[in-house]
Amino acid sequence: MKISELRRQVPMWPAQILDTLADERTWVQDGGSMFLQSDRTEGLRLTASIPISHDQIPTAAQRFLGAEAKVVQHISSDPVADDATESNLRITAEIPGAPIDVQVDTSLLRAPDDVTALHARITIECPLPLVGPMIESSAQPYIESMISQGFDKLSDPEV
Repeated sequence: MKISELRRQVPMWPAQILDTLADERTWVQDGGSMFLQSDRTEGLRLTASIPISHDQIPTAAQRFLGAEAKVVQHISSDPVADDATESNLRITAEIPGAPIDVQVDTSLLRAPDDVTALHARITIECPLPLVGPMIESSAQPYIESMISQGFDKLSDPEV
């Protein structure tokens, strides 16, 4: 198991961040799709699928995942009011065809300087005996990069 952390500050309220995730346009701009089960006022529940570009796939995994590689994310949170100053967000992700599971637990905490601090704890697991740790280590920089790019889009919607 590999564990890492990412932090960002986003000029949005927690509710705005969750609403952005629940907006189909967020996913379509990257060639993805999204199925919304419930919005943030009921407790966010959605599944999103986004393609993975060839350069984001470790060389050793490219032949297993093929040209149609994608990440399927299941995103959830507890109900969050418009003026809530904190929230927690959970993402479980899978890459069909890859023996790897990813979980991202993110806290959203509104700071006094008009930003929300995002703190993500990323857990990467591969259940394969003997080679699991090697696969986790190989995948870690790619997964961190994808999550970091997603956070950057929240910080600057023009990215």
